[in-house]
Amino acid sequence: MHVLLLGASRNIGYFVAQRLLAKGHTCTLLLRKPDVMESDPSMKGYIQSGLAKLVRGDALVREDVQKAFNTANADGKLELIFFGIGGDPSLSLTKGFVITPADVTTRSMNVLLSTIKDSNIRPRLITVTSNGLDERSHSLLPWPLKAFYSGLLKVPHEDKIGQENTINQATNIEGWFDPKNVVIVRPALLTSGACLADKDSDAYRVGDELTGAWTVSRADVGHFVVEKVLEDWNRWAGKPWVVAY
Repeated sequence: MHVLLLGASRNIGYFVAQRLLAKGHTCTLLLRKPDVMESDPSMKGYIQSGLAKLVRGDALVREDVQKAFNTANADGKLELIFFGIGGDPSLSLTKGFVITPADVTTRSMNVLLSTIKDSNIRPRLITVTSNGLDERSHSLLPWPLKAFYSGLLKVPHEDKIGQENTINQATNIEGWFDPKNVVIVRPALLTSGACLADKDSDAYRVGDELTGAWTVSRADVGHFVVEKVLEDWNRWAGKPWVVAY
């Protein structure tokens, strides 16, 4: 399978790329700084073999996204796009965690969807947003997280809402993109812990709604994407899914 990954230099996208490459899939990564990936010992073999293709560029720039898209689809085989862009948050005393630009994931998704729309293929799309974005899922959060999400994470979560709205516009009844081609992953509060699911397949929970959704590691979200969503696409397609311990 040929996969295009945006936002895979670190965090969830990095874990997704590592798992895909280990399974022998060809991965094209759009990176602002490819040299960081080139110096990663775990990536060198994949780069040398051609399984990992690195494209320098910015997901906010249409020409760069088009270049990565064309590279991934060079043989007409692009089947999947993973979108894991999240920005680099910094803490503001007045605004909580902020990212620059504040709408980076919304704008990047707009660029990506425009690129897909103008192409003659319709690959599947997996994107990562967050739990607690809408009124219902927010009401199910543990009460300490409600304040944390509404306060410190307000700005990045507004961007994630914009990202989901952009996807919904493309996949609604008047849209052009089949909703069954999309899976939205809504993780709980992310941690840097190990992948527990490699030892216990029931290490995390998944549902369209979850109570008591405190945390989940980025590594386990990567496990969910590759080992569960891609192994049984029809089960997960067309819906957002909350992932939490």
